[in-house]
Amino acid sequence: MTAIPNLHLSDASAGSVGEVVMRAHGGFLVDCGAARMPASVAVSCLVVPEPGDLVMIGRTPDRLFILSVLERRSGQPVRLLAQGDVEIGAVDGRLSLLGAKGVEITTPGTLGMTAGEVSVQGRRGRVTLQELAWVGRSLAAHVGRVRVVGEAIETLVDRVLSRAKRSYRFVEEGEHLRAGEIDHRASGNLHLRGQNAIVNAETIVKVDGGQIHLG
Repeated sequence: MTAIPNLHLSDASAGSVGEVVMRAHGGFLVDCGAARMPASVAVSCLVVPEPGDLVMIGRTPDRLFILSVLERRSGQPVRLLAQGDVEIGAVDGRLSLLGAKGVEITTPGTLGMTAGEVSVQGRRGRVTLQELAWVGRSLAAHVGRVRVVGEAIETLVDRVLSRAKRSYRFVEEGEHLRAGEIDHRASGNLHLRGQNAIVNAETIVKVDGGQIHLG
């Protein structure tokens, strides 16, 4: 790395223009025309400078600051960076984030969303979570097809109501049902088939029909 010469701040006037040479000493080395001097990034300059950038320079009696990035001559992307907590607000209007090729939100911490109403629209969606807890008063879903693949599904509800034109269920091994009362009704035919059929009752077994065929 090239050593930084011992220069005075008087070599750079307030409001002058310089070119970023490289990163140095936690800040940047800026070419101010007559000299190269170390400069820190001002809090108001959210765009992270890159080598080759044309920047606006400001100074205090003992420090030099990069106030803003005027022009980017390299192909580096524009990065907005700030130290500490950042709050962006629109007091009397709407806040929009637009990305022609995409929008990404990444954090190793917690991502929170609070709104009176949430609307999500898209052609395709994918959600990958290790754990999911959903708490709500009601859910209304209108979909063409639903497919759920999992190792175990556990549902705890007070009442389940299902309406369908056709229903199919395939169980490879055993199926067990425990209920206080069971009532199955069919407006047409009712078929119960199996290699063996066993009906046990502690009190009464009743079979009633216009015709009963056994055998």
